[in-house]
Amino acid sequence: MPIHIDILENKVLGREYKRGLQEGELKVLRRQIEKRFGPIPGWAEARLQTRSTTELEDLIERVLDAQSLEDLLN
Repeated sequence: MPIHIDILENKVLGREYKRGLQEGELKVLRRQIEKRFGPIPGWAEARLQTRSTTELEDLIERVLDAQSLEDLLN
């Protein structure tokens, strides 16, 4: 009989899964920003580090329409 375990509900695995997901979103966003606007300045990196996974997902879409890095992160 298969055992169904929801990883997100697990205290340890859920936390690590969410952290990995957030790191992946941040990696994609960094690559898009660097491709579009050039190297990421320190102030922008600091702002990116504080964003949640949901916010990072939103920024990944918004980077396509943003006119500047400031426009994206404000």
